[in-house]
Amino acid sequence: MAKCFKINNLKIAVMICKSNINKTIILLFAFLSGFISASSSFAKSYQVGIALSAFDANQWGVMPGDTIIIEPGKRKILRISNVLGDSLNYVLIRNGNGDVIIENDDLFYGLAMSNCKFFRLTGSVQNDSCYGIRILKTGKGASGLGLAELSSNYEVDHIEIANTGFAGIFALSQPTCDLSANKGFFEQRNCIIRNTYIHDTCGEGMYIGHSFYTGYTIKCDGEDTKLFPHEIKGLKVYDNLVVNAGYDGIQICSAVEGTEVYNNRIINYGVANEIMQHSGIQIGAGTKLRCYNNQMLNGSGTGIVMMGLADSYIYNNLIVNAGKNFFPDDLALRIYGIFVDDRLTYPGTSQYILNNTIISSKADGIRFISKLSSKNMIVNNMIVSPGANYSYSSSDSKFIYLPNGVDVQCLNNYYSNFIFPDALAGGVQSIVDFLKNFPVADKGVSVSEYGVMSDMTGVARSISPTIGAFEFPANNTVYNVKREDLNFIQNTESGVVMIENKSEEHLRRFSVFDLTGKKILEIPMNEPRFFMINLKVYLKKGIYILSIDRFSNSFSHKFIVSSY
Repeated sequence: MAKCFKINNLKIAVMICKSNINKTIILLFAFLSGFISASSSFAKSYQVGIALSAFDANQWGVMPGDTIIIEPGKRKILRISNVLGDSLNYVLIRNGNGDVIIENDDLFYGLAMSNCKFFRLTGSVQNDSCYGIRILKTGKGASGLGLAELSSNYEVDHIEIANTGFAGIFALSQPTCDLSANKGFFEQRNCIIRNTYIHDTCGEGMYIGHSFYTGYTIKCDGEDTKLFPHEIKGLKVYDNLVVNAGYDGIQICSAVEGTEVYNNRIINYGVANEIMQHSGIQIGAGTKLRCYNNQMLNGSGTGIVMMGLADSYIYNNLIVNAGKNFFPDDLALRIYGIFVDDRLTYPGTSQYILNNTIISSKADGIRFISKLSSKNMIVNNMIVSPGANYSYSSSDSKFIYLPNGVDVQCLNNYYSNFIFPDALAGGVQSIVDFLKNFPVADKGVSVSEYGVMSDMTGVARSISPTIGAFEFPANNTVYNVKREDLNFIQNTESGVVMIENKSEEHLRRFSVFDLTGKKILEIPMNEPRFFMINLKVYLKKGIYILSIDRFSNSFSHKFIVSSY
């Protein structure tokens, strides 16, 4: 028989029930502003009531392995502090059976994690969408989710963050005069941010790590004092969707070791058009990383900016329309697919830019101006239609710009001036189908020694890999005829023919004949530069002769239409 004891108070009601079969302690604290409850036989569960705006885990005795459940419903803010799990027993912080909604327009944060270590914050429990914790609005200058004040060793997932006054996620601890959060005294370690949906932020989608890695000066006890931000080690950022970020999609600084940024989709970034703060991914000072399998589509700024430590690897990324529509008539505002400089590069280190696909950047596809690094590798990159319109010593410089004094080995990169159809810019599969028409399959060199074993979608790289971010079958039948006045590409598998006219004289007619000389198709045109057609729409299986005419000359080539 259970024995029950009850103590009544105006503010607190505590019931302790002991059973001979199963010993359970249930604590119920009822407040005017909300409630917190805990129950367990070993690990305990604590419920954070809808009216509560703060939860101090130390005050409530949360231990490693316990669970904190945030009651579903709408609230303005929530601060969770002093959660302390351990490396084997993370504290789980999750939504209850429904969506947690946090929304305000006049406060300094949405959801803040303060001095919390070894925890997982997730919105993956029984919610109407993929995101059971939804931070939908914050006040001016306020971030949506703050991971600060010595917070470390955490995993954050399945959270939606929108309409923030500053960054979607702000993950760093500011240096302090007592040095407790500074380099040499604190490290932010083994943090994971994954499967989040961040959109419509005034600032960065994610702001991770302090941007002043080399230190900055503030007043401490009335004296100028140089403080150094803490370092980050073991950071993983993956499978996130960032849309309409005001500034950079993802900014990472001071992440010196074990950093990986991969499988993220960053769409329409830099909508505030803030110069120098509108990249897809900005790799800031003090950062060394592997940045791979990411998509940067239709942003106002450079796709990937590398200002961090060298010995970094940037590969299998898709960058489309970087800065293409950012003041398009102002050529002084140069926007690149990938940009690398010496903001904080240690002499003798190297950068590796491998198997990226860059389409329709406003200026150069890749601009590499780091002179402190050495033995750099730019290999297997596919660069299509960069918009650079400057005076270069070499016509290839608009694809990859290398000033005198850089130490770079460029191998097996593919360049094309063919204009990328705007209609394809919104869908990755349509982009992939379009890229299959280029002669890039089986044309790369192996970079497996640098850890590039598969393509952007997980397909294993062949011994002679495809150039660019996507691996295509080697039997993809693409023929390329290059002449001084014309570049002709035909794909007998898809039926696509692409023509780049390099002459000042316009193309005036495209014709198709069968082997008897009978004209099957004729398309009049007045194309100054480019023409593309899918012949499978017009022709049956067979062998044909294509003719491309100008007023003064013509070009003919045999074409095979294979089975459908």
